[in-house]
Amino acid sequence: MKNEKMRIVLAVLLAAVMCLTLCQCAKTPSENGGNGTENQGSGDQEQNAGNQGNENQGPDDSGKDDTPPVVDPEPVPDPVEAGIYVPYVTDDEDFIRGTDVSSLLVVLNSGARFKDWEGNSLGESVEENGAAFMKLLHEAGCNWVRLRVWNDPYDENGNGYGGGNNDLASAVTMGKWATDAGMRVLIDFHYSDFWADPSRQLVPKAWEGMDIDAKAKALGDFTADSLKTLLDAGVDVGMVQVGNETTVGICGETAWPNMLKLYNAGCDAVHAAGDILTCVHMESPQSADFDSIAQHLTDGGVKFDVFATSYYPQWHGSKENMAAKLKGIADKFGVKVMVAETRAPYTAEDGDGSNSNAPADYAVSPQGQALEYAEVAKAVHDIGPAGIGLFYWENAWIPVRNISQLTGTEREKAIEENKRIWDECGSGWASSYAQDYDPNAANGGYGGPDMNNKAMFDFDGKPLESLNVFKYMMTGTTGYKDHLVDVPVAVVDLTVGDELALPATVDAGHISGKSETVAVNWEDTSFITMDAPGYWEIKGWIDDGDGEKVWTVAYITVERPPLPSLLDNGGFEDGDTGYTVENWPGDGINNKSGNAGNVHAGAWCLHFWKDSAFENAVTTTAVTLEPGTYTFYLYGQGGDMGEHKTYIFVRTPDGELTQDFELNGYLNWQQPEITFTLTEQAEVTLGVSVSAGAGAWGAFDDWTVNAVE
Repeated sequence: MKNEKMRIVLAVLLAAVMCLTLCQCAKTPSENGGNGTENQGSGDQEQNAGNQGNENQGPDDSGKDDTPPVVDPEPVPDPVEAGIYVPYVTDDEDFIRGTDVSSLLVVLNSGARFKDWEGNSLGESVEENGAAFMKLLHEAGCNWVRLRVWNDPYDENGNGYGGGNNDLASAVTMGKWATDAGMRVLIDFHYSDFWADPSRQLVPKAWEGMDIDAKAKALGDFTADSLKTLLDAGVDVGMVQVGNETTVGICGETAWPNMLKLYNAGCDAVHAAGDILTCVHMESPQSADFDSIAQHLTDGGVKFDVFATSYYPQWHGSKENMAAKLKGIADKFGVKVMVAETRAPYTAEDGDGSNSNAPADYAVSPQGQALEYAEVAKAVHDIGPAGIGLFYWENAWIPVRNISQLTGTEREKAIEENKRIWDECGSGWASSYAQDYDPNAANGGYGGPDMNNKAMFDFDGKPLESLNVFKYMMTGTTGYKDHLVDVPVAVVDLTVGDELALPATVDAGHISGKSETVAVNWEDTSFITMDAPGYWEIKGWIDDGDGEKVWTVAYITVERPPLPSLLDNGGFEDGDTGYTVENWPGDGINNKSGNAGNVHAGAWCLHFWKDSAFENAVTTTAVTLEPGTYTFYLYGQGGDMGEHKTYIFVRTPDGELTQDFELNGYLNWQQPEITFTLTEQAEVTLGVSVSAGAGAWGAFDDWTVNAVE
């Protein structure tokens, strides 16, 4: 196997290095510049001696040995037999091999049960199954769990907001299970009553209307009281997050002076509670200015021990960039660094009716899922001692009832029953009761978690082999099948009127590096119409042998046939010539050649991003048109919009026409259009208007006006 060959090569190189070392040691004490023993020992000792000066050298520097000190490489354990490939990362027991399991309790309360490797239930009661689940997790090599805590995730009648209903009591229950199983616990305070992330940092209901000093005191008291409750219950709290994904704000505050008061209150309360690490948690390593954030925190006196980021490969750029960003923070500020969230899907199937998506940079299979975790772990470990580990996000959020094999009426009834349970038990992403507190919590819908295909258990709660990645990464594996690990997606760009045809095969890569052309089985496409613009994602699977499936996806975009536009600068390639920009967030009309994903074509686009909510951002251009009928359209992409309204408009002498549209994903280009008629020559104003929540981002490009024949 490839990794075995690598070990042989390393062994040969190590033998050669040892030989050279023995030759050096054979010199007389005077030739060695000392007594022949003082410079032996660990590489760290040799390096320290070199840093201390010339204590071991004689007065004549001419005899100095300039050979670099030899540092023994970390010994590599023998790999274990396994059905999947996992590279060796480290056998350091202290390296965090963690996972977030915040949904576990509500999944069990909803009636789901986890199973052992043979498919037997771990226990019928919630307590028995939950405790046994944590033991299974620890036996698989996991040494930390992460649990989120919301202040008060309930409405005035006690109905839970969903997403786990993660109050302090649930953290105590699950934290005790984890501690009893031998794992440490990270507590993730969101300082909100529900989800806190780049698109929302809502103030808890009880803290609304407080000035910043009162809020800081409340936050500190809540942190201290919560930790006392956890510690008194026997939970082994080893680290605390002061906020969740706080790149653009924390607890409703976006101005640094106020944010610093909250960070200080939280960190001080954690340190006062005992020997517990404090952690600040950011996201978007591909674009966020981590150095500036860490500098603000340091200048503000915030005593943070760990700087963490979320890292999802399909959104957050390369592992190399992420690791470089974290290493820069560790080197400059002297803190530890880690990845607080990562994940990958193991299937593109939907297990509960929540329409699970499968964005991935790895093969969508248990093999791909394990490889993603291990390679992110290696990127963090290779930072050096400051890189302390990582957490998978929600590897236990399985369906409350598996509907994947059901069809017709039976499937529809099962989905409706799942929806009822999600709402009542809080085991979906958001319940209907969250509406009043956070109208955008479910991004326009309520129900399932959209996470069941990203767990490390199948739809019935039986562990996948990817669960063992926590221990496999401590040895590496051997004896595995040559799985497919590089399965490309299909990007299908068509124009209205074309015939839809998806590729029958793709060129896929194996662990060994072998490439082959493999057949793809696509899901039904009969519902796609080719008579109008649109965008669809169609799942497909490839047979990896022994009945195992590796999933891929086809991204299908249908656009109108290109026609000459009556706008001179519709693609912004001449900068802002011809455009008026009002109240626009971010860098506006800009050259994005360094980030091609922002543009529909060319190098320029109209870009937006803001760390706080904004309203009525407008960009317009004007054109004089002859009598006739015309269509105005543009291309737009974006996301994390929060509470928003986005529309294009046309202003003519007869009034204004508008067309609302949604921005719902990276590279998911929307094509809103307005058709209008002029009875006489007139100047027409064309534009786009955006109002959105904090953290909203997007781009518009290729504005077009065509005469309708």
